[in-house]
Amino acid sequence: MKFLLILAVIGLASCAPGHVKYDGYEVLRIVPRSGNQLEWLQKFGEKFVSKLDFWKQAHDVDQPMDVMVPPHFQMELREILEENDVTFSVLIEDVQQVIREQMESSVSINGIFDSFDYNVYHTYDEVMKWVTDFAAEYSSIAEEIVVTKSLEGRDIKAIKLGKKVSGKPGAFMQGGIHAREWISPATMLNMAKKLAENYGSDAAVTAFLDTFDFYIVPVLNVDGYSYSWTNDRMWRKNRQFNSKRLCRGVDLNRNYEYEWGGRGASSNDCDQDFRGPSAMSEPELIGLTNWLLGLKAAGQPFHLHMDVHAYGLYWLYPWGYSKLVPLPAEAGDMDAVAQKATSALASLYGTSYLVGGSAKAMYAASGASEDWAFGTLGAKYTYVVELRDEGRYGFLLPESQIEETALETFEALKEVGRNLVAEYGS
Repeated sequence: MKFLLILAVIGLASCAPGHVKYDGYEVLRIVPRSGNQLEWLQKFGEKFVSKLDFWKQAHDVDQPMDVMVPPHFQMELREILEENDVTFSVLIEDVQQVIREQMESSVSINGIFDSFDYNVYHTYDEVMKWVTDFAAEYSSIAEEIVVTKSLEGRDIKAIKLGKKVSGKPGAFMQGGIHAREWISPATMLNMAKKLAENYGSDAAVTAFLDTFDFYIVPVLNVDGYSYSWTNDRMWRKNRQFNSKRLCRGVDLNRNYEYEWGGRGASSNDCDQDFRGPSAMSEPELIGLTNWLLGLKAAGQPFHLHMDVHAYGLYWLYPWGYSKLVPLPAEAGDMDAVAQKATSALASLYGTSYLVGGSAKAMYAASGASEDWAFGTLGAKYTYVVELRDEGRYGFLLPESQIEETALETFEALKEVGRNLVAEYGS
């Protein structure tokens, strides 16, 4: 009875087999206009976390909360908001229609061209083939690495870029830790391509890859990403299953061991931010972090760790686990580089990012990548980047925006590289 009740209330079928559809689901944008409304919205989020899919949380007055609402709850939610005089608007009228258009576009375009198209979304198998082909095409500076395997046995691969000499420090960037954030892996592929294409002709790129070994993991949550293509476009977590738990999946970005189990990480396995049964319980993170720490132990220090997400236009640094603790002593340097990077990014299309400490600028999330990378891996420059958009499409960013997202993000990455070379180059 409890199983059926949760399926009916959540409306997300996170426990059910088959292809999940979102016909009639809408996304509302809810905006607090006062401190009292912000406090009310935060309590509202806690109360309805298992009924609704919160795409974006409100962290300040006049900052929006985006929430996906199943058809059967839409009238009731409107009544609740109106009774509390809370402003809202419809961001997406029919989630399934947007998904349908996106999937049809990706399938048709991917079947037309023989060459790899960087401006469409790609399946897991296509991305893995790309890693192999890319490393072969740019063999003088690129190398394919199988980092580890997922719960379901899929390879998690990395591209290593840089001048092939020993003794260089490391820089790292990962995408796709949350399955539904498709613009993240697409941007990872574009970053690798643009770095390789510009090596030898762009001074900043050349100096960066001559000074650092730059590792890019295009998709970390490979099982969840595959599932988001085949079964549920809005799937977020990995595909962990335990017969003693009601719902499937762990949020990998709440499963890192650093300050695991605190604020912003749920103990309810049906929640989107379920932290897992214990720190580092998931094979994807065990394999990835052991690999990075192994490189460090072998004599390669890491000075940059970037975890690229969507959406919201944020460029964040530690701490993520609490907004009450003081920022790290290095936060001033992290902030300065982030400000330069986001200024370079904005120079192309005017896209404006919010820069700040993760918990203070957005919300607390314990057991997350930025805190582990700074506190355990020891990377001084540790960032979480939330890509486009600000909210018109949310996680369903059209393929028409992949190119601009890549171009502006590349300008930011080059600026980060310049600053790292200035600080750590010989």
